[in-house]
Amino acid sequence: MKAGILPRAFGDFTDRDSAIAGYRANNARVREVIPADRLLVFNVAEGWDPLCQFLEVPVPDTPFPRTHARKEFWEHFGGEPEAPAA
Repeated sequence: MKAGILPRAFGDFTDRDSAIAGYRANNARVREVIPADRLLVFNVAEGWDPLCQFLEVPVPDTPFPRTHARKEFWEHFGGEPEAPAA
């Protein structure tokens, strides 16, 4: 995995600060390379409208899926891990 796509895209993804910096650099690179009219920076909190507009498709009659709230997410894994002792 160390020679795979993660290190190329995100640097040292095992270090939190390096992973965040790599993530931000990768997002900036995508914004540089992809023409604005071909790129949707999508916030799922906005629901169907921006996504459907971008894809030029009608908005579905069904509600936008809203799952994995923080509590639900951690319940799926048996509870949120405890913070490490300081």
